Amino acid sequence: MSSVNLKRRAEIGRERREKTRRRLIAAAARVIVDRGEERATIDDFIQAANVSRGTFYNYYSTREEIVEELWATIGKDPFKQIARWCEQIDGAAEQLTTFSRLVIRQAKHDEVWGWLIYAMSKDQATVNQDLRDFPTMQLERGLSEGKFKIDNLESARDFVVNVIRETIRVNLIEDCHGNYTDAIYKMLLAGLGVSRKDASRLIQKPLPDL
Repeated sequence: MSSVNLKRRAEIGRERREKTRRRLIAAAARVIVDRGEERATIDDFIQAANVSRGTFYNYYSTREEIVEELWATIGKDPFKQIARWCEQIDGAAEQLTTFSRLVIRQAKHDEVWGWLIYAMSKDQATVNQDLRDFPTMQLERGLSEGKFKIDNLESARDFVVNVIRETIRVNLIEDCHGNYTDAIYKMLLAGLGVSRKDASRLIQKPLPDL
């Protein structure tokens, strides 16, 4: 057999492997959206992808491996892009407000991503660390600037994440008008000690087209 044919056979094998990997990732996304990250099992992934157990284990040794790759493949890049852009903003209150608005807007624009964020921000699992910890830096900075008035950093972080998470869910299942989300942002900022006047100013700022 010629070296050209051997090379082509190897390419076909790689293409098939990548196609199966993408199939497993897509199936895992559907399962997590339907069942949540905590309840999703290897059997669920196998059934959704319509592959054998042996095929699954050719790619992943554990449930956690495919969940981590799912976050890395689908979820992490848009999330990190939003975070990097917001790092340019001066002032913790505006930075946190803009970040929250961009995450919710992206979730409405890309429903799969939105449901993935919703499902994977549910607990303290390592794969969710990006989601659980995103406000920590802004909250710490806001405290040092005197912009936020909070008693406990961890409870404030959980408060912010859970408000945004629930707002994502509501926007995905309902056609929410602007007043709804604006009211959520105002209440979120009020809970952090931001004045009503400053909150109204912050949520009216135009968002970038990332």
